[in-house]
Amino acid sequence: MRKILKFGVLPACVLLLGACSMLPKSEKKKSEDVKTEQSSSASSEKETNEKRIEKDADIILRAVFTDHSSGFTTLMGTSVDKWKKGISQAYVDENISKYTPEEDYTIDLKTESFTPSKTLELFDQARFKVLATIGDDFEITGVEDDEETATVTFKSRAIATRDLANLINMAKASLFENGIEDVKELEDSTNPDLEKRLALLNNFLFYYAFDRMNEDFGYIQPREFTMELTKTKEGRYILTDESFLELRKSIFVNEYSSNDAETRKGNKTTDSGSKSDSSSSSSSDKSKI
Repeated sequence: MRKILKFGVLPACVLLLGACSMLPKSEKKKSEDVKTEQSSSASSEKETNEKRIEKDADIILRAVFTDHSSGFTTLMGTSVDKWKKGISQAYVDENISKYTPEEDYTIDLKTESFTPSKTLELFDQARFKVLATIGDDFEITGVEDDEETATVTFKSRAIATRDLANLINMAKASLFENGIEDVKELEDSTNPDLEKRLALLNNFLFYYAFDRMNEDFGYIQPREFTMELTKTKEGRYILTDESFLELRKSIFVNEYSSNDAETRKGNKTTDSGSKSDSSSSSSSDKSKI
């Protein structure tokens, strides 16, 4: 009797397991359809989100590289001008403590004076102006969605900071002729604050060269850069101040412009070997740009 039960139970278990694994065809097809729909929905959602990231990235890059403001206020919650002024003010606030009392670091020209806070502000605004000459011929080549953030890869020409170093030296020569009072004194001084004074002076010269003298400069040929965006609760992707500073730092490249590259004024650059050697005395200028 025990033997019969023993062998009688096994077939029953096998039948039960078989019954569990054999779903009706209609239910199996329904299950497969649900999985397909879920996969299709996830793929569609990903594609939609990537398009949103690309669109927001395009708005931001146009604002930075061309000053074009369409869509920027809605996305960032402020106008392009106010956003830039906020960045510049933060730069001033971060650095002004190096130059106190301000009267000791004020740059005096024959016709006007520039306090450290004004110099820092004008310098940062000039950097924005230089960036805004890059133009809208950038190309977004990739988007990586990391849920709370997104990494955008784009191809764009860049700023040749060694060209800018030459530009700064030309501005310095012009100011000597126009009567800047303390430049030569600063360069010959053994004052322990010399490095700070020269750093501030280079900032001023950068502004003077680009804004006052309207000097021309070349670009680095297009290459790939990345930019990190942050997702908002509304599902848009914005550029934080920190991410912008990283972007700006990467766009200013410590190289000469490419041979025959187009310049800001639409000219062609000359052979880099013929570029002024005066920039060698300003090899550290990149850290100040």
